Amino acid sequence: MKKVLFFLASTLMLASCENYFIDKNLGGSDYNPTDVRTIDYTLTDADYNTIVGNKDNIALALAECTVDTLTGTIDSSAYFAFLRIGENLAFNKQAPADLYVPAFLAAKFPQLSKGSLFNITYKNCEGAPEYLTTFASTTKYALSTADYEAIWGEGKGGIHYLTPATVMGLTSVLPTEAEEGAILAVVYEYKDTEPSFGGGNGDDAPKGFFDGTADSRGFYTTSEAIAAVDAGMIAKDDSIKVGGIISRWFKKSSKFDTYHSVSFFVMDPVTGQEHEFEFYNCYTLNKDSFETFEYTDEMNAICIDRAGREFHLGDTVVGAGKYTIYNGTHELNTNCYLTEWRPVATPAPAPKKAAAAANGKKTVLYQFSEGKWKAYKNEAATVVALPEDVYAAVGYTYLLDKNKNILTTFLAQEYPYAQAGQAFTVVYVATKEGAYKAIEFLYDGATFVENLGISYTTTTFSLSDVWGSTIYYKQAIMGEGQGKLTIQNVKLTDPLTYVWYYSAAYGMCASAYKDGASYDSESWLVTPQIDLTRAKTPQFGFDHAFNKAPNFTEECTVLVSTNYAGDVTTCDWTALEWNLNEDGTLNIPSGTSWTFQHTGYFDFTPFVGEKINIAFRYTTANGVSGTWELKNLLLSEPEN
Repeated sequence: MKKVLFFLASTLMLASCENYFIDKNLGGSDYNPTDVRTIDYTLTDADYNTIVGNKDNIALALAECTVDTLTGTIDSSAYFAFLRIGENLAFNKQAPADLYVPAFLAAKFPQLSKGSLFNITYKNCEGAPEYLTTFASTTKYALSTADYEAIWGEGKGGIHYLTPATVMGLTSVLPTEAEEGAILAVVYEYKDTEPSFGGGNGDDAPKGFFDGTADSRGFYTTSEAIAAVDAGMIAKDDSIKVGGIISRWFKKSSKFDTYHSVSFFVMDPVTGQEHEFEFYNCYTLNKDSFETFEYTDEMNAICIDRAGREFHLGDTVVGAGKYTIYNGTHELNTNCYLTEWRPVATPAPAPKKAAAAANGKKTVLYQFSEGKWKAYKNEAATVVALPEDVYAAVGYTYLLDKNKNILTTFLAQEYPYAQAGQAFTVVYVATKEGAYKAIEFLYDGATFVENLGISYTTTTFSLSDVWGSTIYYKQAIMGEGQGKLTIQNVKLTDPLTYVWYYSAAYGMCASAYKDGASYDSESWLVTPQIDLTRAKTPQFGFDHAFNKAPNFTEECTVLVSTNYAGDVTTCDWTALEWNLNEDGTLNIPSGTSWTFQHTGYFDFTPFVGEKINIAFRYTTANGVSGTWELKNLLLSEPEN
């Protein structure tokens, strides 16, 4: 493959740093820049399109394409990956930033001189979550007449749908043998009311409410109320009573402050199915007001009325009021109130919201696991199959990528109370042959956005003869402050209150000496995460000094982690071995002076392909402690 090679560039650091650092990164003390800048820059949406439209980048992307010499077949995947930069407003694995940003910088900042340095923050498209690929092998299973009859049992023929009482028998008719992990999209007809056998007003009549009135319980369950509405037995503004279990709270702070009423959703007390039935601006027993409403989120709130009663998720309640339907939600309207209340024994979160049950065709995902079919579950996202009725409504039997708006519309209707940050995956038919595909969407608080695995990365690009990316992490420290380095104290012996600290004159310093004595300690200095996923032969080095103690290797250690998550004690660390001098001795400070020396470069190729954190661990014991000083941290590609 023809490649365009970029010369790795030099680096501009602080003029006050040691000669070694200047020589290493600026070409010597005789270097006289004319227009050298160090700039932090974040790419805008327009910049990504500019990068794709850059003629040098177009030529570069075409040069990345390969030709099979035997067949003459052209592999254009690299070029199409390049075009996706503009489509997704993000770079990707096949079209990385270090390949296409240099030409952008050369065109945008032609006046800059050798030694200029840009810290470019940009978006990477890491790709959709890997688990989505498992749905490609999904097969459809539509219940047959024989399946319905088998589920209902003898003497109940002619019923070609499932109900809350029979849906649990669905797995009994699915294939008895399948590959581990196989997924079925099971399609069946569903009604949320039970049929009548021998008497009554027919299969579709709401159980217990054939005359449009409540039975001996004195109330409708949510499913019964909705069924009665569908049967024309309950109309808008009819006064009814509805019983259910509190499943979600609905924040209405302004309303509460004015009226001292609360809004919440209830689920069916018999089937456990949530039917999007809301008690809107509801008062407590005896039409009294609530005293307090402490709302955290839909699953966390406590309501206390003026009689001191605490209402929690899981409580069983009966509400009375006028029925209405608003934006597709069934509800007891404003000024409804509770007539009955039974608190849950131990307050606990109600089940997660499920898609509202409705009459019509259902599509439910099942996965074969350990010899059984089980409803598909994924901890990362709420996974649903696109119902058959949606295809019928839009006039398609399958959806193309350009039809993604249908999926987001479906999610908006199905999950009107989604929380920002929640993930939802829709499995749908994507080809005329019936093949399935899955897309994960993230709710950003306003819309459902496809999850392309977008993350932010900062890479340093420097100008030598040409622009190039050579630096993965740099921190001069002296004159720059602590930067994004973080400190975690694992052990501080009284009277120590800190170990690591920043000094404008000496850099980052560590010492366990105070008031004329040394104390036992352990303290870590940790870099931010460093991205080496596209590195080639990275190397790391820094300048340091150590004084007032002879035992440098016992007190000072440099380590690397690939799974650091904020706590140095709960992840894995690899300790680096100090480099050797030509005579075989360790290249470490003497412990008897404040003279800075360079570590030499540590080989970081074992960490290529990883995202890492580097840590500097300082430990002291037995009343002996030195002072460790660091500056000029640099992780980069070596110079050519």
